This record gives sequence, structure tokens and C-alpha cells, in this order.
Amino acid sequence: MIKIVATFKNSFGKNHTWSFKDPNTLKTDTEIKGLLEQMTDVKLCQKDGAEMFHTVETAKYVETTERIIF
Repeated sequence: MIKIVATFKNSFGKNHTWSFKDPNTLKTDTEIKGLLEQMTDVKLCQKDGAEMFHTVETAKYVETTERIIF
């Protein structure tokens, strides 16, 4: 499984992560960065008075492999 894992800073400067499963891997890095930056404009979530998606800091693809043991 592939997912995007992004790190955002909230409006208090604290980092938090957000992930999205099965992204469109045909999008360019610039397109993905632009989409993540759009999330900072929407003001989706607040927690304890802080905007959770204030600025996007990093993003990466993460691929995990599952292996059935029994």
C-alpha cells in the first residue's frame, strides 16, 4: 500500500502528521505540494484554539508491505 504522509505546523508552531491512502502517483511533486497547500487555505480543523493545517512543511510517499504470517 502507498500513502502520502505530510507534516503540517499548526498555528501555534507545533508539528503534526496527516496521511492519505492510495494517492494518485501520476501527479507531479509540484501538483501534490499545491494540493497540500490548498488545505492550509480551507481552515479544515481546529483543536484547542489552534488551526491544525496552518502551513505544510514536508510530504513523502510511504510504501508498506504486508506479509501474512499464518
